[in-house]
Amino acid sequence: MHQISALFLMLLLFGFSGCEEKTNQHNSIPVENTTEVVGQKPQETMNHDRFKVSTHKKSTKTPVDTASLSDTFTLSNTKNIRYTVNVSNKKVTFKENTKPITLITFFASWCPPCMYEIPYFNDLQKKYQTHLFLVGVLTHDTMDTPTVKSFLAKHAIKYYVSNGTQNNDFASLTAKTLHLPQNFPIPLTVMYVEGQYFTHYEGIVPIEMIEYDIEEAIKTLK
Repeated sequence: MHQISALFLMLLLFGFSGCEEKTNQHNSIPVENTTEVVGQKPQETMNHDRFKVSTHKKSTKTPVDTASLSDTFTLSNTKNIRYTVNVSNKKVTFKENTKPITLITFFASWCPPCMYEIPYFNDLQKKYQTHLFLVGVLTHDTMDTPTVKSFLAKHAIKYYVSNGTQNNDFASLTAKTLHLPQNFPIPLTVMYVEGQYFTHYEGIVPIEMIEYDIEEAIKTLK
């Protein structure tokens, strides 16, 4: 009896561990902790082939240092608060930000693992508000401004979220600096310390891992 109960519990846990293909019953692909971004198709025309099986963890790869990977972008939110972002290879700076640690999470409203991270990011922003600037960048998401406002309220997001028109371009260039494919996985979270690349995470990771890295980053501050 105990063996049957344990098996049933495992099946329940597996069933809620990620996304399932719902529109293509003969090709169901569960997803544990990441969602793949594809192209720039409108959300309503995307099929669930964008989902892939992956068990990501904190990356140990060194980003590509290529001279051509540089550009400037403007991020803006529903309150029209803007940040000028300069990307220069491994360095990413927010002109209007004065906090030393920047944590950028590229996410989408249609990505269940991304939704799971929101309350934990709220906690991080509150706990490390002296040092941390946490930025959410909606990527390949078709929500209009009123819908984004409702989305932010529904999920009680306490950190800055950009829904600007240059989000996708910023996300693509950042992914290139990390040597990621064009169809990079989300959530993708990148940490910079005083503008310099520190680490990044592909897919969902334990919040304790990110918190540990923030603590380590604080130790490096002058």
